[in-house]
Amino acid sequence: MARQVETWTDANGQAVPVNRITPYEKARTRAVCRVVKAAGKARAILEAFMQEAIREMDSLARLKDSLGEKGNFSARSFDGLFQVSIRQQYNIRLDERVCKARELMLDYANRELAKTGDSACLLKQMVEAAFKTDRFGFLPRSEVNKLLGYVVKDAAWNEGAAILRQALTTERGKRYLRVETRNSVQGEFMPIRLDAADCWPSEA
Repeated sequence: MARQVETWTDANGQAVPVNRITPYEKARTRAVCRVVKAAGKARAILEAFMQEAIREMDSLARLKDSLGEKGNFSARSFDGLFQVSIRQQYNIRLDERVCKARELMLDYANRELAKTGDSACLLKQMVEAAFKTDRFGFLPRSEVNKLLGYVVKDAAWNEGAAILRQALTTERGKRYLRVETRNSVQGEFMPIRLDAADCWPSEA
């Protein structure tokens, strides 16, 4: 009876005899598989933590008479050294009227730029930044609110601002958990960052 040859499957789906695989290829595969397996375990632990943390905060929020603005919620430990917050993100969705608003507000910025030169350049950049969508098609909320907060005595600008206010559709986005600690009540809160990139080991 012929002895069965042990094989590994390569990226092309081909069975390759183990004796034809170099020591480095074997070591590489084992190292990558160990890291992927460990990452899967770490992800499962983080998901379980997030589920429990949100459950705890939602349960606490129900004990409070009123929540913060738009569902935001924050709580501190009795000694004031620990703080946990839930932040609700809202996204601004575009509709077809936004293009007209952008045109009118840029018209004002360009006219000011022609009159005053570089001093109006910042305004034009702010208008362009406010109407620049992210990869999901949303407008930057803070930039849009900043524009709408300006008091400008110009018919085109104000027409554009009015159109923009009517055109904006706010959608509930992601919720974020923020966990912070400090050494004393006079100190600044520092976040516990649940970010793999922030856990990179120091060279020391």
